[in-house]
Amino acid sequence: MSEQTNIQTTQQQMPAGAQSGDAMPLELSPAVDIIENKDGVTLLVDLPGVGKDSLDIDVDKNVLTIKGTINLHTDEKLNATYMDVHAGTFTRQFTLGSELDASAIDASLKDGLLKLVVPRSEQHKPKKIEIKAG
Repeated sequence: MSEQTNIQTTQQQMPAGAQSGDAMPLELSPAVDIIENKDGVTLLVDLPGVGKDSLDIDVDKNVLTIKGTINLHTDEKLNATYMDVHAGTFTRQFTLGSELDASAIDASLKDGLLKLVVPRSEQHKPKKIEIKAG
């Protein structure tokens, strides 16, 4: 994923006829940490308030797409003074290099952190060469 990593974000456009004061869902771009090592690439996506059921992850032609919705409900007894985000949608896309095995991606979601492990294909993993004596 090194030089071939391509991160694209979607920008929110105001719908035709909408006023600037109208409430509209936000198109968010969650923070992503990308860690590469000899075994592959790990993506850590910050998704507070996102549940497994509101998350969609797929790979098509080596493009990894993460989509979802955030809906942070506040208790009726609480009166929030200020909230940056309480609802919105997001899409993040990553182009996977040919050295990565898109068919073996492992995904887990815990405490608002999505962890995607994309292993390097066997033929692209570093190999130790044994030296023969003589």
